[in-house]
Amino acid sequence: MEKIKSYTLITLSLILLCGGISLYTVYRVGDLTRMGHTHDEIMALANAVNAHVQENEITMLSFGTTYDSLFLDSLAVISRKIEDNLSSLDHILVSNGLLENRLDSIRFLVQERMSYFLASINEYEGPEAYLDYIIENRKANYLRFGKRIRSLTDSIVEDQHELLGQQERGVFANLTALTIVLLVITAIGLATGWFNLLSLATYQRAQKESDQQIQAYQEKLKLQIDQLNQTNHELEQFAYVASHDLQEPLRKITAFNDLLQDQYKDTIEGEGKLYLDRMAHAAKRMRRLITDLLEYSRAGRLTADREPLDLNTLLEEVLDDLSLQIDEQYATIHRDPLPMIDGHYSDWRTVFQNLLSNALKFRKKDTSPIISIRCEKADSRLAKERVYHFDPDRNYYHLQVTDNGIGFNTDYSDKIFTIFQRLHGKDEYEGTGIGLAICKKIVERYDGVIYANSEPGKGTTFHLLFAGT
Repeated sequence: MEKIKSYTLITLSLILLCGGISLYTVYRVGDLTRMGHTHDEIMALANAVNAHVQENEITMLSFGTTYDSLFLDSLAVISRKIEDNLSSLDHILVSNGLLENRLDSIRFLVQERMSYFLASINEYEGPEAYLDYIIENRKANYLRFGKRIRSLTDSIVEDQHELLGQQERGVFANLTALTIVLLVITAIGLATGWFNLLSLATYQRAQKESDQQIQAYQEKLKLQIDQLNQTNHELEQFAYVASHDLQEPLRKITAFNDLLQDQYKDTIEGEGKLYLDRMAHAAKRMRRLITDLLEYSRAGRLTADREPLDLNTLLEEVLDDLSLQIDEQYATIHRDPLPMIDGHYSDWRTVFQNLLSNALKFRKKDTSPIISIRCEKADSRLAKERVYHFDPDRNYYHLQVTDNGIGFNTDYSDKIFTIFQRLHGKDEYEGTGIGLAICKKIVERYDGVIYANSEPGKGTTFHLLFAGT
C-alpha cells in the first residue's frame, strides 16, 4: 500500500510539473503573439512615417512647380500626421531609450526639413527661380533628410524584428524543452503507472489472501467459540447437577449426626462429642459451599427476555433484607437515585446483596460501617477504556459502592473476583470466596465491567460500569 501511495504521489507531482511547464509555455506563446502584433504595428507606423515623408517631398515639389499656397496647407497636415505616427511609436517604445532617441532624431530632421523649405522660399523670389532651385537640389535634399529619416525608421523596424526573432527562438527553445520534458515525464509516468498497477495487483492478491486467512480464522474462531460455549454449558450443567446431587448425602450426614447427638448425647463424651460437632460444622460449610456453587452456575444464565428494572426498588428490598445487620452494626447508608436498566431481578439482587454484605462483613473493629452508593452517567472515555463490548450509541452508568472497612492491597484487585479466592482465613471471616466471582459473572453477562480500588485500612470502592435504558 505504501508503494501505491508513493507512485501516486510521483504521478501527481509529474502532472503538476507538466501543468506548470504548459502554463509557462502558453504565457510565452501569448507574449510572442503580443510582440508580433506590436512588431506589425511598429512596421505600419514606420512605413506611414516614410510614406508621409515621401509625400512631404512631393508636396514641396508640387508647390515649387505651381507656387500654389494650398500645398503649404497640405504640408502642415502632413507634419501633423508624421507627429501623430511618431507619438504612437513613442507610446509603444516607451521603455526603450535607444529607440526613443531615434524618434527624437526623426522629429528633428522633419522640423529641420520644414525650416529649410521655408527658408528657401524666402531666399528665392518668383516661381521660376524657386522651381529651378527645387529641381536642382531635390536629390540633395532627399539624401540630407528623407534618406536619413528612412534609415532611422528602418533601424527601429530591424531592432524590433531582431527582438521578435529572439523571442521566437526563446519560445522555440521552450517548446523543444517542453517536448523533451513531456516525453521524459510521459516515460516516467508510464513507468510509474506500470509499477503502480503491479503494486496494486500485488496488494489485491495480498488483500485477497489476507481476507481468506481472516475468513479462515473467523470460521476457526467461531468453531472454537461454539465448542467453548458447548463446554461451558456442559460444565454449568455438570456443576448444577453435581451440586444438586451432593445435597442428598449431606442431608443424610447431617440427619445422622443430629440423631447421634440426640440419642447418645449422654453416652458420647470427650473427643467423641468434639468429633460430632466438627462433623456438623463441616457439613454446614459443605452445604454453604454447594449452595454458592449452585448460585454461581445459575448466575447470568437466565435466557428469558430482559425487562425494565428499577434499581431503586431492588436496592430497597436488599437493604430491608439486611436491616438486622445494619441496625446491629449501627451502619450508615448514603445513596443516590439509581437508573432504570433492562435486566433480570434475581441477577441484580444477587449483585447488590453480595456487595452490601461484604461492606458490612469486612468492617473495622470498633468502627460503625459507612456505606456510600453513588451513581452517575459514566464518562465516555472511562467507559470506552474499561468496557470490552463498548457501544457508543448506548448510555453507560458508573455505580460506586464505597465502604470504610478494612480494605485490601491493590495487588489483589483482580484476585478477589476469582472463584474460591479469599484474602482472609475461613476462621477470620465466614464465606466461601464465591460472592464477588458471581457478581463479576453477572455484570459481564450484561456487557458491563466490575473492578475495585482499595488500600489497607482505608476502605474499598467497587466500580460497576453498565448500560442503562
